[in-house]
Amino acid sequence: MSPTANATSAKGLAGESDLGRAIEELAECSQLRPLARNLFEITFQSPAIAELARPGEFAQIWVERSHIPLLRRPFSFSRADRRDGTVAFYLGVVGDGSRRLRALSPGDRVRILGPLGRGFTLPETPGRSALILGGLGAAPFPLLAERLRQLGEEVVWVNGARTADELYPDELIPPGVQEIVQFTEDGSQGSTGRITAGLLPLLKEVDRVYACGPNHMLGAVFQLISSSSLARLPLEVSIEAPMGCGFGTCLGCAIPLRADGTNTEPVIGLCCRQGPVLRGSLLDWEQLLLQPAHLA
Repeated sequence: MSPTANATSAKGLAGESDLGRAIEELAECSQLRPLARNLFEITFQSPAIAELARPGEFAQIWVERSHIPLLRRPFSFSRADRRDGTVAFYLGVVGDGSRRLRALSPGDRVRILGPLGRGFTLPETPGRSALILGGLGAAPFPLLAERLRQLGEEVVWVNGARTADELYPDELIPPGVQEIVQFTEDGSQGSTGRITAGLLPLLKEVDRVYACGPNHMLGAVFQLISSSSLARLPLEVSIEAPMGCGFGTCLGCAIPLRADGTNTEPVIGLCCRQGPVLRGSLLDWEQLLLQPAHLA
């Protein structure tokens, strides 16, 4: 199969992001909030992008005064407040990009390119949503929970991590969330075990599921749901992939998608254009989980 045909198949399967919405804005850091371990939330004055950002979309950020790392780094919008013109990002120090952001102070500036990617699908009629977040996968969910609540949706916040201090902080969870359920692998907070251990009973009363976290966690959530009586439950996942440019030029974020039934050839999409949010059923999980983890 030619690359062109392959790309066309991927577009047909999942659609593509609208690059016409993306703008670049010089943004000033207004707050950096240290959290447990190496976690932090950083907020920027970025009124034009705050007006455009949707849950699940991301921005490419370049820290001024430095070309190390050379490329911008992708981060999901955690908050976007149109009233005060701010956007915020929930991060952990895992690579050069996040390390440089952690070193910023109020008044420092960055260049933000966004919004990019395809975000979560919001419901047309209110119901009940489960938000499943693992570790830094919490990043896009404050904004999603806020927008869901504005639509009258009930929200169940299901948070899993290795230890209590890696859970998303309770005080930052948006108001109005109906239920908060927590899992830690070491038992330091909430139920003991991985997030998938007690997931199915929580999903029996929901209308849709949104998930974000390490790809292996997302694969386990997809497998758990698809092999149960809840197989028809809508599931959208925000996946990880190494994104260099964020708009489909570098081809560094290739992801394997499932064939659409009209051919048996593999279908390759781009996380930055077909994702990062996709329906769980569109991904070739076996191949995706062979890909290395991304450090930003």
